[in-house]
Amino acid sequence: MHLSSAQAPSAPGKPLPPGPMQAKVKAACTQCHNASRITEQHLTRQQWSDQLDKMEGLGAVVPEADRNAILAYLTKNFGPSKGGGKTAVKKATN
Repeated sequence: MHLSSAQAPSAPGKPLPPGPMQAKVKAACTQCHNASRITEQHLTRQQWSDQLDKMEGLGAVVPEADRNAILAYLTKNFGPSKGGGKTAVKKATN
């Protein structure tokens, strides 16, 4: 299966786990890329916060009132402990 760097929201990917923030994460994050960009990473809360900042800079809408709950959802489901004890490799930014 070939994945390009720009994914359509309907592209196949591992589904987001159920939870109170699932719909908001899906709405905020999958307008520009599919869920596998989330599900394949295993970041700390601070790293997820940095990613949210970066995505907001690219146009994602993350309501401030939902930010902590979204970070908790991402960290719980895609934190370092969910990745077999190995943290994600930080990608170089331009």
